[in-house]
Amino acid sequence: MTLPYDVGNAGDLLKHGVLAEFVRWRCESGGSCRFIDLFGGEPEGPAVAEVARRVRALPNGAVRAAQTAIGEGRYCGSGLVALRAGGMAGGGVRVLTADRDPERCKRLRAAGLSMLDEEFPRCGARAGRYDAWTAFDEVAPALHDDDLVLLDPFEEFVRDRAPAVAPRMADAVGRGAVLSFALNLDPRNCKGRRFDALLERYLPGAWRMTCPPLSRGTGVRGEATFHADVVLAARPLPGGPDAHRLRTRLEVFTKGLARVLDLPPGSLEPREVPQGSVPPAPPPA
Repeated sequence: MTLPYDVGNAGDLLKHGVLAEFVRWRCESGGSCRFIDLFGGEPEGPAVAEVARRVRALPNGAVRAAQTAIGEGRYCGSGLVALRAGGMAGGGVRVLTADRDPERCKRLRAAGLSMLDEEFPRCGARAGRYDAWTAFDEVAPALHDDDLVLLDPFEEFVRDRAPAVAPRMADAVGRGAVLSFALNLDPRNCKGRRFDALLERYLPGAWRMTCPPLSRGTGVRGEATFHADVVLAARPLPGGPDAHRLRTRLEVFTKGLARVLDLPPGSLEPREVPQGSVPPAPPPA
């Protein structure tokens, strides 16, 4: 199947850089990390020339080190990025993933990743009825301090899912960590403003990084239409004892990525989600 975007586009690089730095930080701090990727996708894909150039031009951080196949023209997806970033930090990383496409699941397994249903048999993957949002409901109550869940649903999150999912994310963050990647068509329209309000209500204190649409002349498909929003929410943020080290690494990475993408300095750096005017609702029972 031909994808309508190139793997490793600007949004992917932002997402995978944050993921890699978080996993490295967690492994160095606690020695282990369980990464749960509910929207598995392909384990890797062909990197167009501009994507490969960008990866090689990044500062010597976790994501550059994790993209071990970029020299052969292959760009690693989230599961392999997490596995390699954690391994290079000397920590134990377990990656659990799943996808709606059974053939894609076979490729994920062949790449050395574990399937979500090995630890969450009720997620529906074995029965051929996998739905990532239903799986999130199964996973969220069982999270622990060393867990990181990735929600990577493309544009449907901001457009359709955010009102129902945001309170579930808040509940999950009470146990582990959540990294969300969302394509935001227009932060100024009603859906974009609603997304801001939901983050401020349910995830105040989370770190948010946003890559704006880039010129269509970059030669990379999939980065000219949407604002790519990456939100990292975890209990130690922003004031945990180790949070400063993670924040510093994210600042170094995002400054380097902004330079590579020819964006203004500081434009990708993490900013704290403010507390909204409406107090957070209690998490669902």
